[in-house]
Amino acid sequence: MRAFTLRAALAGAAAATALIAGHPVLAGAPDTVHWEVDADRGYSPDVVQLTFAGQMGSNHSVISSPSSLNVLVGLSAAQLQAGTPQHVAFRVQRDAGEFECQGTAVARHASGECVFRGSQSFAQLLAARGAGRADDQALYRMTLHNVGANYLEAYQSLHVPCPPAEELARAGEHGVGPGYIHAMAQAGFPVGELDGLILARDHGVDARYVAAMRSAGYGDMPVKELVLLRDHGVSGEFMGGLREAGLHKLASDQVVLLHDHGVSPTWLVGLHRAGYNLPVGDIVALVDRGISAEYVTTLQRAGYGKLKVDQISKLHDHGVSADWLAGVERAGYGGLSVDQLVFLRDNGISSDYLGGLKDAGYRHVTPEDVVLLHQHGVSSEFVQAIVAQGYGEIAPADIARMRDHGLSGGSLRKATALGRKLSVDEIIRLRDTGMI
Repeated sequence: MRAFTLRAALAGAAAATALIAGHPVLAGAPDTVHWEVDADRGYSPDVVQLTFAGQMGSNHSVISSPSSLNVLVGLSAAQLQAGTPQHVAFRVQRDAGEFECQGTAVARHASGECVFRGSQSFAQLLAARGAGRADDQALYRMTLHNVGANYLEAYQSLHVPCPPAEELARAGEHGVGPGYIHAMAQAGFPVGELDGLILARDHGVDARYVAAMRSAGYGDMPVKELVLLRDHGVSGEFMGGLREAGLHKLASDQVVLLHDHGVSPTWLVGLHRAGYNLPVGDIVALVDRGISAEYVTTLQRAGYGKLKVDQISKLHDHGVSADWLAGVERAGYGGLSVDQLVFLRDNGISSDYLGGLKDAGYRHVTPEDVVLLHQHGVSSEFVQAIVAQGYGEIAPADIARMRDHGLSGGSLRKATALGRKLSVDEIIRLRDTGMI
């Protein structure tokens, strides 16, 4: 294989580097590749930060990672510790090729330029394994990212055709290594589709995530949908909850909508058990209003199991609680409409007040009459006194008038003691004139 000469683009410098390397600069080689070693990162004494930076046309690439000094053959810790600039030379040997580097080291830092030589034997191995021809640029990229024979062995052990050399180089650039390939294959991911594997790796989809989705019943999900779910933090547990709630056929964008709005699997399962099969938009509307599945279930138990979302929201927004609703039902008002319930609640009618009217023995009255009595300060004790004095048949409006004129249970008893049953107007006149 011919060699890449890597040199800073200064007049005369490129020619000097080519002379040192003994090889001409090839078409397609990086215009500029620079190396740096930093021993001041706080690693152990034999570990440094190694950086390669290269320019290929308009594309600039930088790769930097911790590296053992053993990999930098010819560079010692003592050279890096030098108090005055020291000339250094070392090489980095990898399966796809090697870098021959020269430069200067001082005070735990070093930098300089390299010559790259691709490995002809590795290029032949790639061709033999079905990866096709690897040009100098592909070998350079594979060497930078340490793509070697272990990649080929990974595919061979999985009985998966080896991707082309160009794709292997791209896999290395995206951090798709043999370990990742093996783990994803074991989790059931189609590793033969390298584009999908790279996309998954770029978005943090690992073998554990794939396995969790498979366990939840989503093993055949397309890669793009899997990535979308991972980007939004959708877990396998969440997907399992969807399945339990009967929502396993939702499109991934709808799943994301539910998750982004904080819809929990427990909430969904509770809603499902309450007999609701709502569109995603309706579910989101309920959750956004802070309505729990328990609240919806309570409505169902009270006989309001087939309400529309806007009706459920209306009850919730107007403070119709589960306890209040249960009390209203016990007081004999279980069949009211949503608007009637809201009317009572907005006018401050408690379930105890309704229960008191019922216990007083007064006839069943409409929600409008209940509000009328309440607004005029009619207590359940006053109604009980009215019933006890034989006036249980009078209209709620008359009871309200009697209360407005200051009548009490005692004054009613005085009125009935006069010997005959007086009309409401007569009782009010007696009260107004101070006779009772």
